[in-house]
Amino acid sequence: MSKARILHFSMISALLLLASCSFNNSGTDAKIEAEELVFATNPEPAKGKQDVYASMARAAKYNVDVASHNLNKKIYGINPNLKSQEIIDGIINANINDENLLYRASRVLEFAVIYATANLSDSRAYVDNYFYESSAKHLALAAIRSHQDAWFATRKSRELDRLARQENKIVENLKNKEKRNGNLTNAEYDYRKNQEVLLLKMAELRKNMSFTLVEYGELTKNEPQKAELEGRSFYELEDFDKDYTIEIFQEAAVRNRKEFALAKEKVKSYGFSEVRHDILEKYPLVSRLDINGLKVENQVYEQELYNKAIKIANNLLSTLAEYKAVSANSSQKASWQQKAFDEFGAAVLTQVEISYQLVQLANADYEVAERTQNDLKKEIKRLQKIHRPTNDDKLALLNAKITMLELEQKKAQIKAERAVALRGLYFNAGLSPLSKNLLKAPIKDISQSLKQAFNQDLVEMLSATKAQMKISSVSINEKGWAQGENWLEEVVNSPANAKPRRAKKSSEPIKPGNYQTMQLGAYEDKANARADWQELSAKFPELKAYKPDIVLAEVDGRQWFRLIVNGNSEKLMRDCLSLRAGGYECLLR
Repeated sequence: MSKARILHFSMISALLLLASCSFNNSGTDAKIEAEELVFATNPEPAKGKQDVYASMARAAKYNVDVASHNLNKKIYGINPNLKSQEIIDGIINANINDENLLYRASRVLEFAVIYATANLSDSRAYVDNYFYESSAKHLALAAIRSHQDAWFATRKSRELDRLARQENKIVENLKNKEKRNGNLTNAEYDYRKNQEVLLLKMAELRKNMSFTLVEYGELTKNEPQKAELEGRSFYELEDFDKDYTIEIFQEAAVRNRKEFALAKEKVKSYGFSEVRHDILEKYPLVSRLDINGLKVENQVYEQELYNKAIKIANNLLSTLAEYKAVSANSSQKASWQQKAFDEFGAAVLTQVEISYQLVQLANADYEVAERTQNDLKKEIKRLQKIHRPTNDDKLALLNAKITMLELEQKKAQIKAERAVALRGLYFNAGLSPLSKNLLKAPIKDISQSLKQAFNQDLVEMLSATKAQMKISSVSINEKGWAQGENWLEEVVNSPANAKPRRAKKSSEPIKPGNYQTMQLGAYEDKANARADWQELSAKFPELKAYKPDIVLAEVDGRQWFRLIVNGNSEKLMRDCLSLRAGGYECLLR
């Protein structure tokens, strides 16, 4: 990927509970009626090494009361006349500087699920505990990232300080020389000026590191300068089994999340197959892109998954509004309640899907950063080997070293974001030990419970899930919904979708890239691929310059024939735009 996508997802998650979403709070300012506060007036002093689990425990324990109280006000303080679209727009347009659409989608779905649960339950005790648990989970995720930033700062700030002292001596020597001689040569003056610019860059980096230490201290009620932070084993943990598919985590969510227990109490018991089949019928495009071999790193896939999440959240809140508007004595009340729970199931499974894809994005980002770092290492070695470096060589070497520190920080953040996404996936699958009672325990007990859950319960529970569910019985091609013939075109033109694709999307410029292949469709029958090529090449004469290729692929045990052409990147982009303008879809790789 060409742009950084890892931008404080964990802190954004906490902001959803603490300060985000500019809603109209003119409604009732309901207060939490808790039996007692979890928050300790005098936080336990941090002793010995502080690993990630201890930081998560401290962040959750010492902030959960405020966070759950604020969440309570956000949910119950919403003006009843406010439309669901306005609520979602408030989240999407919140002043949070993240570029990744999936982070926004995650925030929107999180709000929709919490808001729906609070309104579908008639028990304030249930909602109170639910708010506490939701708040604790997001605070724990925030602590993962904050701990990483602080841990990196404590290790790298000394290295940065040494480099700054070394370069400051050079600047001071030049200043002293200017005082003695009255002036410097033009070359020396330019060198000193550029050196000072790089020193300012280093000072800014050092300032940012100091700020992350302050943030960590505020979140964990800890003094990072005195604490011994560690976390290498956590952030380098490769515990994500590639055999764990999205469906395994989704099935775990249906079995384990308390919201589905609420649905069972209110309307009926939901099974994974039923919920997933409903999603496939209502929101098929993302799964069809999966069949076609597209990955989340692709802009088309990312956009469609975002669109799906927003549409589900809107449908959930709209259905909930209808449910709330119906009189309690009306015969339609139960019907709207079940419809709300149906949409709720789609929202939960999509939460899991987004968390899963964020793990994949972090992996992809890390690979890009690592390749960039390897190239930079070679450049630094080359500059260091120059026998008699010029001033420009010296400046280039210093700039490369600073860039290396920035890149190392970025890689560390990507590792942390991967950990956040993985633990977010764990939480969204309903596998969280955090509860109101646990948060009343000492930090060491909370920390131990988190460690045990992440390192043992996850593997055991998901392994059991995989054995039970038999993924093959829930095929994404169930009942022929994902027919191969011209499926991309059918999705675009399908009257079943209220907004299958925004009209402007087909005419938007395709993101520049070094493309080599354009895919025109996926088909169950090879003859259909040939027939479609004849139709497309007749309708778009520019396609005749290509030699079509039909590639056999196997997905979930079924064969698909993909119609592709290879060629020059510039021509591929131009011709794909032409196809889209004509109402057809195409995918560039």
